[in-house]
Amino acid sequence: MTGPPIAGVPNETIVRTYDRLAVLYDWFLTPLKLKTRQRAVDVLDIEGGETVVEIGCGPGHALLTLSERVGPSGYAVGLDAAPGMVRRARQRLVRDTSGRTDVLLGDARSVPFRTDTVDVVLIEDTLELFSNDEMATVVDEIHRILRDDGRLCVLTMERAGAEGDRFVKTYDWLFENVPGYRRFGCRPIYARRALEAGGFEIVRRERHRRGHVWPVELLLAHPDQ
Repeated sequence: MTGPPIAGVPNETIVRTYDRLAVLYDWFLTPLKLKTRQRAVDVLDIEGGETVVEIGCGPGHALLTLSERVGPSGYAVGLDAAPGMVRRARQRLVRDTSGRTDVLLGDARSVPFRTDTVDVVLIEDTLELFSNDEMATVVDEIHRILRDDGRLCVLTMERAGAEGDRFVKTYDWLFENVPGYRRFGCRPIYARRALEAGGFEIVRRERHRRGHVWPVELLLAHPDQ
């Protein structure tokens, strides 16, 4: 198991929720993620000329930084399933004049990239939006598009080792007891297990707290050789 099942809530319902809430999400949640997002970009050690994909790019805050890191000879692209998020990201990227940054509307379960063509994948607060079986499919897709020497960074609420955390227990209670809360999809998951089962070797783990309250884990991984 990689996390509790999201009974009765298909991913399409979750996507519609974030589509409707894209503006509020951009205003109120993304500022809380600034430090962990920047840390993920730093850990990935992106070089000029690389191809970088952010899966679940949301309103596009990381894409400007990713574009700067890959430079004019690289390519940074964001993928999101919520049209509202894609619109916000495209508006944010208007100031990017490099022509080497794109935002695509698409599904993480069927990533629109060829096999072995991507150097770096960043996925922040997105794996937990899928059921366990779908999460395995997403991880398989990431493994498929990454080159053999590629890097993956995941930011997520890791459940392993945090089962007794007050925030995690509160989140679980809300998930199980508040009507409609499951439409948001996200919940603590066993992300490490999902990555290892999908053929990744985890080479770095860091624990952080957003706003001194929200526990997240940063996982840096390489395709297992």
